[in-house]
Amino acid sequence: MLLDTLGMVLHRAIQAARDGDLEALRDLASSGHLSPPISDSQGAGPVHHAARCGRLLCLQFLVSDLGMPADPRASNGATPAHDAAATGNIQELQWLVDQGGCKTQTRTGATPLYLACQEGHLHVVECLIKEFGADVHLRARDGMTCLHAAAHMGHQAVVDLIAPLSK
Repeated sequence: MLLDTLGMVLHRAIQAARDGDLEALRDLASSGHLSPPISDSQGAGPVHHAARCGRLLCLQFLVSDLGMPADPRASNGATPAHDAAATGNIQELQWLVDQGGCKTQTRTGATPLYLACQEGHLHVVECLIKEFGADVHLRARDGMTCLHAAAHMGHQAVVDLIAPLSK
């Protein structure tokens, strides 16, 4: 019975974060069911899901109001900033960077910049480099840089932006 209840709370919390359902998150919090240890099978919690789905108000509520960490790591080492960068959610990424930076790497060595380049999110790449000074020279564990990732995935506009900076 307890596992069923925990599973329902987990599902409700993550779904509310993904859907931007701030009222459901508030209800879960007021009932004492929303806490940082809640995470899915990949170790991603509500903060990750709010970031990857572009739900800034939910993200701010979870971190600022409830005191959840802005930079928890999922099983693969990704933070919510990685998720926001990979999905092109620039407002959420900017807010998360203001909360604690973007220079962290996943277990494979990917940074938020690397993931934005890999996914072709030019506006995110520009922001990370120009506003936050993200390092274009960092390499993932396999030796690839963000330039390699953009080129490999065929994102020419990103390659054109990063190539002159990579010398």
